[in-house]
Amino acid sequence: MPSPYLRLRPTLLLAAALLLAAAPALPTPAAVLGLAAEQVERFQPEEGYVLPPAQVQEFFERDTNRAVLENLSPDGNHFLVPLSTELSTLERMAETTYRLAELELRPRTDRLWHLDTYGIHGFRFYSLADRTFREVELPEGAFASDFMWSPEGDRVAFLAHLREGTEVWTAETGTASARALSDARVMATIGTRAAGQGSRASDMLQWTAEGSVITLLVPPERGAEPAQPAVPTSPGIQRTRDRPVSSRTLPNLLGTEHDATLFEHYTTSRIVELVPGHPPRHIGEPGMYTSISLSPDGHHILATRLERPFSFITAWGSFPRRTVILDRATGEELLELSYTPLRDGSDQPPASSIGRDVAWRPDGAGLHYLRDAGQGRDEIMLLEAPFDTATARALVRAEGRLQNVRYDLTAGHAVATGSRGNRTMLLHFDLTAEEPVEREVIELRTGADPLELTGTLVTASTSNGIPHLVLSSDASTVYLEGAGFRADFRPQPFVDAVTLADGTLDRIFEGSRDSWDRPLVALDPDYTRMTVQRESRTTFPDSWLWERGGSLAGLENLTNNVDPFPELTAAERIDFSFARRDGVEVQARISLPTDYTPGTRVPAIFWTYPREYTTAEGYEQAAIRARNRNAFHHVTWLRWSDIWLSQGYAVVDPDIPIIGENYNDTYMANMLDAMYAAIRATDELGHVDIERIGHGGHSYGAFATVNFLAHSPFFRAGIAGHGAYNRTLTPAGFQAERRTFWEAPHTYAAISPFFHAHQIETPLLLYHGADDNNTGTWPMQSERLIHALTNLGKDAVLYMYPYESHTPRAIENNLDMWARWIEWFDHYVKDAPSSATRASDTDDGGG
Repeated sequence: MPSPYLRLRPTLLLAAALLLAAAPALPTPAAVLGLAAEQVERFQPEEGYVLPPAQVQEFFERDTNRAVLENLSPDGNHFLVPLSTELSTLERMAETTYRLAELELRPRTDRLWHLDTYGIHGFRFYSLADRTFREVELPEGAFASDFMWSPEGDRVAFLAHLREGTEVWTAETGTASARALSDARVMATIGTRAAGQGSRASDMLQWTAEGSVITLLVPPERGAEPAQPAVPTSPGIQRTRDRPVSSRTLPNLLGTEHDATLFEHYTTSRIVELVPGHPPRHIGEPGMYTSISLSPDGHHILATRLERPFSFITAWGSFPRRTVILDRATGEELLELSYTPLRDGSDQPPASSIGRDVAWRPDGAGLHYLRDAGQGRDEIMLLEAPFDTATARALVRAEGRLQNVRYDLTAGHAVATGSRGNRTMLLHFDLTAEEPVEREVIELRTGADPLELTGTLVTASTSNGIPHLVLSSDASTVYLEGAGFRADFRPQPFVDAVTLADGTLDRIFEGSRDSWDRPLVALDPDYTRMTVQRESRTTFPDSWLWERGGSLAGLENLTNNVDPFPELTAAERIDFSFARRDGVEVQARISLPTDYTPGTRVPAIFWTYPREYTTAEGYEQAAIRARNRNAFHHVTWLRWSDIWLSQGYAVVDPDIPIIGENYNDTYMANMLDAMYAAIRATDELGHVDIERIGHGGHSYGAFATVNFLAHSPFFRAGIAGHGAYNRTLTPAGFQAERRTFWEAPHTYAAISPFFHAHQIETPLLLYHGADDNNTGTWPMQSERLIHALTNLGKDAVLYMYPYESHTPRAIENNLDMWARWIEWFDHYVKDAPSSATRASDTDDGGG
């Protein structure tokens, strides 16, 4: 049988010889191999929006929601299950959006743009008692976020993002009915964020014991939007600092003083209390509030707000912020807890704080914080009302450094992570003792090796989001949850019960070897019952009921979810690995077309997103963390997708690492060596016709795609989206690159495909969102590259999609994008010239 090496087409064989012989300064194989003779006629794109095949259009009509039972009510009986969409419409995307200091907001509705365009459009309650779902209906076209359970667990408060503005609504678990708590207009800009759309606690909704809700409203006295001056009052001015200031290339920064005025206008809010049937009660003065947290006793509010001065060279997350305690009844500011000045290199006063990890104690006694006691020791402090710092009490003094202190709900016990030298341990403090002392429970293994990890402490939260320790009912046991990583990429998540008295570990739950069984939430503090998500390569994820002492085979399926893409997820997937020239074992997966006929060779798309590691061991450890051969393979519409499998293509996903102390000094060598080895290994599997392969990538994967086309002859065509192709435009670093352009100019130039555009002999499709909000990937990157390729007479096209940020959302844009992708690869890859007969397909092993 011929060597697999010899089965590569002649151009690849020559390229391989060149690459293997090359030093880091590589030749230009794509330009010298005579590939132009194999080029087909240039593809001419249609004008206007186009549609992909009907089968692909139908994929976009399917409901991708599935129930995950993890957002549990305080009464332990109900789960909140959101219903969401990743997609929007051009009509909604086209509405006026302001982009100010990386804050993207809709002035018409006083909220973040994404809360106007996609996300949670409805939700359900699941009753554990009767095993039923109850649908909550929202007004047509509305979205929801910032869900917060009432203390009793019978209601949920949330932000209802209606077409004309945002309001606070509530929904009852018993009836699944939803209604407005108040018609007051909510300010949903810097107080809410994407993380508040799911199960994470809101930073701007808080329940009181009386059933009212505290939130952030648009100040009624705000007035109209400040007008843009007809005549500028000043030129734009940017002044360097007294010292070097390194800042990543950020989009959408403030450009004028009017921008700064608009930012303040659309972020200033009033803290208010909403009581049904009453007008909002204002608490304190207006401010640019980013978060509010009500004390467990209900008397005080921990509030953080932004302040001026703003900056024109950094995002709003680096603006000054101050955290204070307010009296809920009077709005009086009682104490400043911390102040963080502007972080943009300007001369500012130093940051100040009463201590570290300042937070409410869950029992309502006051504020907890950590304080350096000197001589390598920390103190756990308690500050009680009326919050005179001179009266703060040290509850415990511990050797070494403390972090992540968690109390049980009565604050009779506290558990913390302690560090002493190279050791990390779980420490217990019995606060009911007259003089609490630290007790080391167990040593925690928290290093880089994922196979050695002990797990993390299990905590829960009050209905207002204050974290607390999950402590057994007899106050003797806490719990650790771990991912259970395995070297064979088949993790077995676990829960260990930890006895506080002596550190004894009892493994009360461990997942199967043949499925991925992930703990979701315990239904009681003794872990007698727990919800678990179970899935496998062939089993769609469901939430199951686990009972302590029972077998995994006896779990009860609570959700019975349905796979929305059974024909795609049923595709055969093969996990494999290959050795790169430097000896690194690289992991990969190939997915075969849905209509694949065994023994045939099909066209394929390689989709790559390289990642950086200092050592090969670091890559191996990262691969164990990231790859899960027991997980179900989900389908997404966004970016790359298994939709390709329905069009007769295989998809190959090589997990290419860039390894080195200064990663990018080895970028091109690592990339090309790995891709050549990946193609050889794929060829040996016998499923792919390597004479008909294309390459695609998004963002940093797009950067990789264009580099492959500029430096190798492996691919018939490429697709690259939202990439940064000229690294001199991101001179203060990018991705994991830690050096500036002036520290490593040759590396910046060598790995920028813009500088090697003359070597690209492969047809290239570029796409980009016209409002890309990602660091460094400005639309200008694609515009400059297509300009260069036009000057050079190359075969390329750029589709610029209106209103899109770093991930295309509009259904019209997504359908058009898929139509263009499929047409491009069909023309240049699937229908490309290919050998009529492959030696590997006809050789009988006889000679």
